[in-house]
Amino acid sequence: MNRRLQIAGGVLLVTFWAAATVPAVTTAVRALTDRVASDRLDRPVEEAILALEAERRLSVTDQPILELTAQRGRTDDATERLRQASGFPDGDGTATAFLNRLKELPELRAKVDGDRLDRREVVTAYTVLIDPAADLTSPLSRSREILAEQDALLAAVSTGRGPTAADRTRLTQLAGVRRALFSAAGTGLPAAAAQRHRELAGSPAMIRLSRIEDEIAVSRDGIKEPAAWSPTFNELNTALWDLQDSAARETADADTVPAVTAAIWAGTVGGIGFVAVLALLIAARRTRAATAVPSAGTATAATGPWHRAGGLLHDLDRRNQGLLQRQLRLLDALARRADDEQNAADLRRAGTFGNRLRRNVEKGITLTGGTPDRGWPRLVPMTDVLREAAAEISDHDRVTNADVEPGYLAGTAATDLIHLLAELLENAATFAPADSHIVVAGEHDPAGYLITVTDVGPGMTDDDLATGHDVMTSPEPPAGGTWWGLWAAGRFAARQDAVITLQNEPSGGLVATVRLPLALITGRPAATDRPAASDRPAASDRPAASDRPAAFEMVVE
Repeated sequence: MNRRLQIAGGVLLVTFWAAATVPAVTTAVRALTDRVASDRLDRPVEEAILALEAERRLSVTDQPILELTAQRGRTDDATERLRQASGFPDGDGTATAFLNRLKELPELRAKVDGDRLDRREVVTAYTVLIDPAADLTSPLSRSREILAEQDALLAAVSTGRGPTAADRTRLTQLAGVRRALFSAAGTGLPAAAAQRHRELAGSPAMIRLSRIEDEIAVSRDGIKEPAAWSPTFNELNTALWDLQDSAARETADADTVPAVTAAIWAGTVGGIGFVAVLALLIAARRTRAATAVPSAGTATAATGPWHRAGGLLHDLDRRNQGLLQRQLRLLDALARRADDEQNAADLRRAGTFGNRLRRNVEKGITLTGGTPDRGWPRLVPMTDVLREAAAEISDHDRVTNADVEPGYLAGTAATDLIHLLAELLENAATFAPADSHIVVAGEHDPAGYLITVTDVGPGMTDDDLATGHDVMTSPEPPAGGTWWGLWAAGRFAARQDAVITLQNEPSGGLVATVRLPLALITGRPAATDRPAASDRPAASDRPAASDRPAAFEMVVE
């Protein structure tokens, strides 16, 4: 093996290792970082907001100055605890922005003491200081803070003639936002907290609050029963605080297991990859002398950036493929035995990472002139082929099967067709809106079998459609990486005499059609829904559980 091939093999293996390791490590780091940040910042932020709310209300009422001074001291203490928890000024960006805004607090207090702001302006000024913390808090916490703002504004306008038209408009706006946030908060809570949220939503205190808010919106005289506001506010403020506190604890506890699982998975993938790279380096060193002058009988022509010598690198790819098959079988067995639903879901997710990594390995084998060594039954149901293709992309949950007519594909073409469809599905997922579905359909055709992949993305211009068809029929890859996915799909299609066409939908989106030759398809349906006896594959031709590859048995989420 010459030095150039050694480098190419090392880069290829490191790339495959990185493709598996980087997502796993990123997921683990993100999960652990989120848990640490939540434990470190959530409580200090909420305490600082509560202290500011209390100071805001005292600043617009006629309470004794000693009470206001004592509350200002408590606000300063809460601010200092948040400053220390966030590592200010070099800590979390959102917390730092909140603390920077709190630097304006002494100036605001001086204006309050000097009567340079009316009471409505004081409420607004304190609210501006609290608002930057919205990014640090949950919708539930935000709804409680808006309730406190309503309370402060009502306290500010309680003297004189009561709320003006502008005050009623502002209070009505706050009520609408509070209700929307409180309703939205219920969808993201753990089960126990969600039940308490529903109970609070139907509680007498919440009903009284809604009635008072409605009275403010329609009455020019303010609240019919002013004395009803304070006990209603106090009861709900306490209930909301208890609910958000318990929900935060339940969420943190639920996130602990995935964080630990992600860390273990990252360590496992990283360790296996390190051993594989080390083994490659040792093998390359031992075989350097033997492969320094290759014989004429074993030399292989190498032309273009996508071609390389067979020999050792093809053998290594097949070894990696075999290891992945064994790993996927192990993950599948663990997922079936897992008692905990979350652990089973994590194991299935790990299986999808393996499916995507195996796709890269088999794609590398195919595009360099080899044939992936993955066994399939003689005949494979078309629905299983489509399911396997969806499992090889990251957004597999967006793929929806529409009307797929029954049929069986020759096992020798299964791997190529799966990778071909995976390229088309990935293109659709990349260019279509993230919340949209990708629809896959299949039907028999006089010349074979048609599979369509439809998205609702922006489609392609006429020039891009022409370029795409040229790329798919070219034996050499295009310059740059823009069209490599379609070129790879074209190479897989050429191996099986399939034809790919692209066309825009009149209503928007793109339709990719794959026409499979009749020689690859069997099981064409008769007049009834069930295939005729002559068309159905023999029992010996049907996929047997013992013959299926590991990914064939993995459950797609």
